[in-house]
Amino acid sequence: MDDINYLNINKTVDYSFRGLIVKLDNAKKFICNEFIHGGHLAALAAPALAISTMLLLSLPIHWEFLLITYLGTLCIYDYDYIRGLNIDYSDNLKRSRHIQKYQDMRIIILIFYGIAFFSLLIYFGNLLSIIFGIGLILAGLLYTDIFKKFTKKFVGFKNLYTSISFSFLIIFTPVFYAYQINMMFSVFFIYILLQFIVDTSYCDLKDMESDKKQDLKTLPIYFGRQKFLNFLHIINIVAFIFLLVAAIIGIIPIFSLILLPFCLYRIFYINKAKNPEINIQTLSSLVDAEYLFWPFVLFLGRIILPV
Repeated sequence: MDDINYLNINKTVDYSFRGLIVKLDNAKKFICNEFIHGGHLAALAAPALAISTMLLLSLPIHWEFLLITYLGTLCIYDYDYIRGLNIDYSDNLKRSRHIQKYQDMRIIILIFYGIAFFSLLIYFGNLLSIIFGIGLILAGLLYTDIFKKFTKKFVGFKNLYTSISFSFLIIFTPVFYAYQINMMFSVFFIYILLQFIVDTSYCDLKDMESDKKQDLKTLPIYFGRQKFLNFLHIINIVAFIFLLVAAIIGIIPIFSLILLPFCLYRIFYINKAKNPEINIQTLSSLVDAEYLFWPFVLFLGRIILPV
């Protein structure tokens, strides 16, 4: 009898342990999918760019501002994913399936992100930064429902709109810190804008099928794949020369030149996209991840190169 009880206990423990392993594995899969397909990876670019701007302007790094930029960007991505769920099935099946699986929960999550964003912005920001921050998030949220239709009439409107919107995150930093915008910052902003034109336009390659269905005149659709990629090469080279000359003549610190290798990184993934068999989804993830390295590289640049 004792032997039978012992075997039963062992089986119960074994089943419980297996159940725990399955639950942990499901939790790990959910976290990974949410991080990649829920907008978190892409949204991390916002605080990374904020830190990069702080390093350039020698501003103190405040966690609350980083969280504000992260949550605001996350709201925009999450809302866009929810609204474009049915359309995105043709271009991003994995993301669409993840969003649909937790669709009811996503509205609650989006509201939470929004409340957290506005609470932090109102508590820590000044009047101008509050107005500016609200304007930024509205510009992002309203694109899907209102401004997107202009891309049906004007070639490249989507590319230019998203590039400028993301670039304004850079302006948000001095506005929040009440830092007077000068020539050095203006040059850095133009460089960022040029890079965003390359990066956001490049990411439209993966949306070509759904954009065609919506009759959107994006740059990849208008130029065709090969001409479009050559156009990105030109913008990237212009950005490279622009940053190099600005550093040489002393408008921006010499340590900013440590960003130049990222132009070579863009040449790599632009050339890769010329292969029609390449996985554009994977390459687009490399584009989003680039800005995560900027703070570390600029911090290193401040140490090894003159300020």
